[in-house]
Amino acid sequence: MRTNHPAQHAARFSSLQTSTTKFFATAIVVISATVLPALANSNNAGLLQWSFTHHNATVPVAIWYPTEISAKVINAGPFTLFAASNAPLTETQHPLLILSHGTGGSGLAHHPIAETLATAGFMVAALTHPGDNYQDRSLVADERYFDERPRQLAALLHAITRDEKLGALIDHERVGAIGHSAGGYAVAVLAGATANRQALIDHCNQVDDDPSCHYRDPTMAVTSPTGESFTLPKQTTHFNSYKTPAIRSIALLAPLGSVIDKTSQIDQNTAVKVITAELDNILPHQYHSSRLQQVAKHGAFREAKGAGHFSFIAPIAEPWQQPLGEVAEDPAGFDREAFNETLGLELTEWFSTTLTPEAD
Repeated sequence: MRTNHPAQHAARFSSLQTSTTKFFATAIVVISATVLPALANSNNAGLLQWSFTHHNATVPVAIWYPTEISAKVINAGPFTLFAASNAPLTETQHPLLILSHGTGGSGLAHHPIAETLATAGFMVAALTHPGDNYQDRSLVADERYFDERPRQLAALLHAITRDEKLGALIDHERVGAIGHSAGGYAVAVLAGATANRQALIDHCNQVDDDPSCHYRDPTMAVTSPTGESFTLPKQTTHFNSYKTPAIRSIALLAPLGSVIDKTSQIDQNTAVKVITAELDNILPHQYHSSRLQQVAKHGAFREAKGAGHFSFIAPIAEPWQQPLGEVAEDPAGFDREAFNETLGLELTEWFSTTLTPEAD
């Protein structure tokens, strides 16, 4: 008996995308701000909006960084951020982390961990993936989707490290990456994993209990209210590898794994942390995290007890919880806010340890 019917998932995701488009439209606009006291004897998180060009599209990027300027509460659509908007950047070089959200998400989706990492001295750059975000999922029906996702991350890394201003503030020897869900897959590819699209097709034709198989249904794609969908150039073809030696440490959060070729291997020289959700009803362990265990045998794996797939996303403000449906939902009794706080601290410890100069 099929437990996850495609039509049910299509209807649920279509409703989710419609609501997300409406309420995330203000996600990078500061609606209101209330000054709160700065943390004593500590950095605060600065936040600026940056962009780069990819396939002739402008890609928005949220960048968090340490600053001495007092942080403020920023109400940004469904999210409540705590950062100093457009605070001046120090001249000190910082380790860089690039961050990749899940399908249909945004660059602000994981702001709590980015804020925590920034207060610890990291620069965190989170792009909103072209063609696979809250306003436009036109890329998901393209057969080159699994090529393009990591390609966009590679383009971000190339652009930010070569930016005249930001590049000079990055410690190029201390670079890492974080990815959630489809973003976890993309980050794994940068570390040496490869995709096997045909194996994924075969997998989805053979099983009836993997909900992720239905999340690339072309009928679920939504288009930006502006009517400007992201379109890959026709000449963009399959890549052989996007392995990026500059990335020395990665953290994968409830990652998509079924598309990863089980014969590929994440670089042994890349530190790997994988955190799965105990109650993940979107990416079942037997098809996803198990694949990561095959290709990253040297990785550090941990299961977040009581967490669901969307628990890694920032807490959703109460007025937006019902419209955003499952994105705002957690298993009974789970505290998403507390989880994100401890997750930020855990990732700070992980990258502080694995990206030290002594690790060279």
